[in-house]
Amino acid sequence: MKVEFYYSQRKYECMVVVLPDDQGEKKELRIRNHEGEILAIRQGQKTALRGKSRATSQEVDILKNNYYNLIKAAVNALDLAEKYKLLKDKDEEIRLLNAEIAIFREKANLSDTERGEILQLRDQLKTLADQQNIAAFNYDEQETESKLIKRLGAKAWENIEISSKNDLFSAYKHKYLVESDIFTEDFSDYKPSCLYIASVVEREIVQSFFKSFYHFLCKQNPMRKDFMIAGVILKNRGKYTIGSLPYLIAKEWDTFSDEILNRDSLSIADRDRLYYHKVNDQKISTSDRQLVNEFLEQWDHPVSNWLSGNQKAASKIDQIAKLRNLTAHPMPIYKWQFTELWLLVIGGKTKSGRNQKGLLKEIYEKSNAIH
Repeated sequence: MKVEFYYSQRKYECMVVVLPDDQGEKKELRIRNHEGEILAIRQGQKTALRGKSRATSQEVDILKNNYYNLIKAAVNALDLAEKYKLLKDKDEEIRLLNAEIAIFREKANLSDTERGEILQLRDQLKTLADQQNIAAFNYDEQETESKLIKRLGAKAWENIEISSKNDLFSAYKHKYLVESDIFTEDFSDYKPSCLYIASVVEREIVQSFFKSFYHFLCKQNPMRKDFMIAGVILKNRGKYTIGSLPYLIAKEWDTFSDEILNRDSLSIADRDRLYYHKVNDQKISTSDRQLVNEFLEQWDHPVSNWLSGNQKAASKIDQIAKLRNLTAHPMPIYKWQFTELWLLVIGGKTKSGRNQKGLLKEIYEKSNAIH
């Protein structure tokens, strides 16, 4: 289907073609301008070919020179055209159905020819119905909740706050809306989903820890209203960052390399250099560390068991903090970065096919095992 659309006051044509690929078939989006130049974008690629013929075309970076916005405009135009076509097909389906009903009403005894006509009408109806079976993202909250419970576990889902559940719903919805566009999903901005997921970690782990720790310190020191532990100021109604927590619970942990983390894609070589071992460079006294340990021992909360002496917990929290900090930058959150965050918090299948457990499930499963 060829569709005309306007972008930046210029007229374009676009269409999707299916091309053979080493792994089967891949879709290619083609956008033609008024000068006859074509921008051809292969599904999942961050580069495109631009030119009047494939032989003379040049490779261009989709993320530069407004190509990305042009591609999104083309995809939107195709989507609208498809929806309009579905509406027209629906009208045609109703017309044919009414025609069939009218035949039945008018004829008590049908000839073989008339029966054949009815069968033909039914075939047309079936064809139209099949044409409407186009994959689309339909947000179903109950289905999404079932998927989240499967990932997190019933215990975690039961215990997290309503606000956290709503944030996870929003993250899930945005994730699949982005991924429904096969031409731009790898370099679309997953920032909203990242913020929603990070908010859950901040609420369920970070704020919960610091709020309870502050009350613990107040009980031990009734005359004081604020405390400084490992460079973190604890006070009433204090706001705390995800990145401050690892310094209070561990001496060392594994985290992301900033150099690799800021890349728009992750190669196999980059994967091998994605992590490095970090030593706690924040000065925390022996007495302060003892205070943290005493607090964790008496804190009756599933997070306490997960944090206690757990270097892996510190690693995961610091990695989440680094991914959360990326959202403050003007660059988008790319799919691979978002996937790292999704796996850390919610869990799922890794590229190697291994099932990774998210930290929310870890926390509540560990709590169940202890009890």
